[in-house]
Amino acid sequence: MPDMWRRILDQLKNWRGKAAAQHAAAAAGTRPPLMVALDSAAHTWLFRVPRSRVAITDFCAMIEKRLPPGYASLDALRAFQVSFDELLTNVVAHTTEFPDEPIEVLLKRDPEKVLAVIRYRGVPFDPTQHPAPDTAAPIGHRPVGGLGVHLVRTLMDEFRHAYIAGFNELTLLKKS
Repeated sequence: MPDMWRRILDQLKNWRGKAAAQHAAAAAGTRPPLMVALDSAAHTWLFRVPRSRVAITDFCAMIEKRLPPGYASLDALRAFQVSFDELLTNVVAHTTEFPDEPIEVLLKRDPEKVLAVIRYRGVPFDPTQHPAPDTAAPIGHRPVGGLGVHLVRTLMDEFRHAYIAGFNELTLLKKS
């Protein structure tokens, strides 16, 4: 494993520890900022998104305005915005546990790729196991919904799920 990815895994471990402290702060009535530069020199950012559709819309618009210029190509940025909108909306719509806990999004860029990890507390749910829709069927014969995960699979180069200590973690990777 390249050293760079070892550092990312170490940052994720640190992130989990920071998340526990942030959850305690939220319970005490203090709210951490929505966007935190974990290591701006290494292009690592942590976002905390409240579990609401309005907050998701604001987050998707904000990442374009707040990330440093050149953080990602416009195509990669749009792919992440669509993927975040789809996946975070699924969390809000289908996860009723822990409604006051934010969804955390970690973004890490290196010259070859952008990595995102979406992390939220909830029962285990692996969207990567969601069956592919029948896009050849007439629209009138298709069920409502089910295209969001298909969009994410199409837009991203990698899409993985892990369930760790009560948290769902969705990893998205887009090559530059």
